[in-house]
Amino acid sequence: MKRIFVILLSVCLLCGTLAGCGGDSAGKANYNVNDIASALESVASIENPIDITEDDLTYEFGVDMEQVAEFAGQKTGVANTAGTVLVIKANAGKASDVKTALENYKNGLIAVSENYQSDFPDAYKQISDGRIVTKGDCVILAIAGAGVEYTDVDTAVDEALK
Repeated sequence: MKRIFVILLSVCLLCGTLAGCGGDSAGKANYNVNDIASALESVASIENPIDITEDDLTYEFGVDMEQVAEFAGQKTGVANTAGTVLVIKANAGKASDVKTALENYKNGLIAVSENYQSDFPDAYKQISDGRIVTKGDCVILAIAGAGVEYTDVDTAVDEALK
């Protein structure tokens, strides 16, 4: 009798231990960076879009590739216009570092655009109003093209990150 009780207790403890290690997969979304980027690109109206490369991430955006699990996005190929969508799935615990790099990139764009604000007021406004959004390990930079309302971009970001 004692032996059966010990075996049952051991099985119950083992099941409890395994269930505790399983984690909560429902609480942590697994985002597809390509799907998010496509959804945002459809509303951001990027003129003459060019795919963002690893070299762009490193040398233009200042993001260390060691912090990146995967990414997708496009930027404008037209000088003096706004338009960038970049979605990065950061490696575990690196989203804050990626966000800081993208904030530095955006602040640099704003500083340069201030010099040409009177010549390109739409680009300056769109860059200044650009969004950097973080949810979990997903970091998004969205700078819409001319004439795009950021309420549309915000809605697309919210929908993509559900």
